[in-house]
Amino acid sequence: MTWSPPALPTRAGLKQLTEYIAGRATGRARTDARPPREVVPGNPLRALASPVLWRASIHLVLDGLVALAGLAVLVVLVVAVCLAPAGLVGLPVTVAAGWALFRLAAVERARFAVTCGLELDELPAPVWSWRLAKSLQSLVHNLCTWRLIGYFVLLMPVAVVTVVGVALIWAVPLTLVLLPVYYRGLRGGQAQLGPFLVDSLPRALLVAAVALLVGAVLSPLIVKLLLALDTALAVALLSRPRGMELEQRVNDLTQSRARVVDAAEAERKRIERDLHDGAQQRLVAMSITLGRASSRLKKSGDHETNKLVEDVRRETLSTIAELRNLARGLHPPVLTDRGLEASLSAVAALAPVPVRLDVLVEPRPSSAIEAVAYFTVTEALTNVAKHAHATRAWVEIRREGARLDVRVGDDGRGGADLAAGTGLTGLADRVSGVDGRFRFSSPVGGPTVIEVELPCG
Repeated sequence: MTWSPPALPTRAGLKQLTEYIAGRATGRARTDARPPREVVPGNPLRALASPVLWRASIHLVLDGLVALAGLAVLVVLVVAVCLAPAGLVGLPVTVAAGWALFRLAAVERARFAVTCGLELDELPAPVWSWRLAKSLQSLVHNLCTWRLIGYFVLLMPVAVVTVVGVALIWAVPLTLVLLPVYYRGLRGGQAQLGPFLVDSLPRALLVAAVALLVGAVLSPLIVKLLLALDTALAVALLSRPRGMELEQRVNDLTQSRARVVDAAEAERKRIERDLHDGAQQRLVAMSITLGRASSRLKKSGDHETNKLVEDVRRETLSTIAELRNLARGLHPPVLTDRGLEASLSAVAALAPVPVRLDVLVEPRPSSAIEAVAYFTVTEALTNVAKHAHATRAWVEIRREGARLDVRVGDDGRGGADLAAGTGLTGLADRVSGVDGRFRFSSPVGGPTVIEVELPCG
């Protein structure tokens, strides 16, 4: 009896599975939807009555405080970098300044969410650890570090424009609206507004009315323009760019798929242990008991019952052999204990055609990659025995850096087809499940060659 291990899910299936697992793990479904951003109404009367306008004005005024905080962090960061050769002083201060930079960015995103209703995606932070050199390397290599530095550098001139602009658009109209109240207290009891002289109450009231009208129309518009400038800078540098979001998603899915493959391999090992240590041992014990019963029946002269017991014992031994083959097909213990070379040597020795085996794998890859390589070779040799009519076969396995190359070939008649249901499709799916590459060549007349590249970095 020959047992072929089930193929792992395809890439599409793994993607759906990992997305489901990620959603269940976080307790919510992933969504790219963002709450609508609040905007200043276009109608002046509605704008003046809207809390959005006043929150936006407060937000623009606070730009100055955030810019000063950013300037302080950047100054500390520059000084720390200059002190970096000192090692014990510059290195921890640089890491601390980098951490403060990302914390300040988180506060800035929260400020945009509260005052403007603008949800900005969180930037992926560097890996912080007690190993300062590793933290510094992660900080420097993180693209978001340079984006945040650029943001706080550009925020300084933008903050000057927004703070001064908001102060002027509200202070000037308010000052002119109150002119009838205080113009007589000025020097000479009059006020000079360019060519226009305010020396009477009617003129002061006229200026106040014009200032109220112009301020009511222009102030919301200017606040809206300044807020657009501020949010444009934040969206450009303070939020995760679309390409980075997709890259992070791909990395998350890759890691989730690796966890799924590792979990499947661990489950396969558990089933093999349960079969070996549980059902197989019980069957062996039952076979021994049947043997003892057969001996007693033979001594008692009950040959018919003895014949039945012997038949049951033979079936039991056959079942044990099949169960042993099944357990070995799930995951051979020698693969875990001694690696690919030893486990494939046993497979090659049992093959019906001579197999030349050449394995050089140092250091050993992960157990999941070893299992994929092992089952690729065993399935390929099974196909050689069944379909190829070959006189010899060969297996070459090499590790080249972070890549494991597997090559299986034979001198048979060729003409194999992936779509013909020969088990090659399952091999291709298994290889793709660990992000490997599967290449296949089988012209009519041979030879048939299977080449597999597996990542093992």
